[in-house]
Amino acid sequence: MDVWRIAKECHALDRLGTGASRTGGRWNSINVPVIYAGMSIEIASFEKLVHAEGELPNDLVLVKIEIPDNMNIWNVPDTELPQNWAALPSSASAQAFGNKFVKDGVHLAIIVPSVIIPEARNIIINPNHEQWGRCSMTINRNFIYDPRLVVSAAV
Repeated sequence: MDVWRIAKECHALDRLGTGASRTGGRWNSINVPVIYAGMSIEIASFEKLVHAEGELPNDLVLVKIEIPDNMNIWNVPDTELPQNWAALPSSASAQAFGNKFVKDGVHLAIIVPSVIIPEARNIIINPNHEQWGRCSMTINRNFIYDPRLVVSAAV
């Protein structure tokens, strides 16, 4: 399975979840490392766009994460998500759900809906999981947003 992330080139191949650990996110608290990625390039690009806070770096790259098909990944049913998982900003219950996933260490990754497009899926990877070493990360290409999209998003 190939999944995708868009990141600044200097952080693109971070396998430790440093950025998410430093700032926290929807599915993790500060000091809980995870790697966020999208199940498609399209959702990865929307996720990066909404978190860019109006300014897109000019050194973005598209990263392909290759996860062997036999890895232990949990596709979380909507019925098992915390009730307010899509709250803005993120809810404590969504972070607790993700923190438990990391702490339990049962699954390499979990697949969850995107807040932006709930029918699309993101994948949250536990970089501390023993299977993570069998996955690869490579920079696929530079990633530049079409300027019309950036202008439209700012309006």
